[in-house]
Amino acid sequence: MRTVLLAVLSFSLLAQEIKPLIPATGPKPVGPYSPGVVVGDFVFVSGQGVADGTGKRPADTRNQAIQCVNNVRAILRVGGMDLANVFSLQIYMTDKGQEAVIDQVLKDAFSGKVPPHTKLVAPKLPVETPLEITAYAHKSRQSGEIETPAIDRAAGCKAVKQFIQCGVEVAAGGADVEQQTASVLGALDARLKLLGSGINKVVATNVYLADIGEFQKMNGAYASFFLLRPPTRTTIQPFALTRGRVAISVVALR
Repeated sequence: MRTVLLAVLSFSLLAQEIKPLIPATGPKPVGPYSPGVVVGDFVFVSGQGVADGTGKRPADTRNQAIQCVNNVRAILRVGGMDLANVFSLQIYMTDKGQEAVIDQVLKDAFSGKVPPHTKLVAPKLPVETPLEITAYAHKSRQSGEIETPAIDRAAGCKAVKQFIQCGVEVAAGGADVEQQTASVLGALDARLKLLGSGINKVVATNVYLADIGEFQKMNGAYASFFLLRPPTRTTIQPFALTRGRVAISVVALR
């Protein structure tokens, strides 16, 4: 009986291990984040831009959107999944006038059945990409009650089955983006620990910057919290932050 119990516990712990997913030919991360992570039956994919593995960007919106989808698919396949497993998408674009083109590409990619998704028009995205797509997937396309991140979701954390989701945390103070990034991540770590988790169990983050020009400065402070296994990440510059220079929301393993 003891041997069986140990085997069950070992399997349970193995199933909950957080493993980075890095496609061999995909675009290289432009910050301290993993292209994807797999944990149990879930795969989380970082925001994917329009460049391929060589850095080449298609000139037109249709092919840019196709490249975004291909980048997402490549990461999913490393995790043993595909587009059919996606249960949530986040779509960020800098030109709303291209929305219809992007929508058609998604309909074609998902055979007319685009999974639940959110769209946000942002004035700027990292490395001047005009489009970024983030995906969450599950082996049987079940969400596990994970909510799509939103910039207007209030701070605070709640447990949802296997995960803990924290709304947007904004820095209480700090003169620069590095201090504010550290302040935000420190506050999120404290909130997660109250629920038995911690920053080391984060699998996905959404980072909102008041000025995308501070992207590299934010990366420096952000990296110090994720030295061993950085989670997936999506970074955007929204039209406005209520206060501060940086805001972050997370999904963490319980």
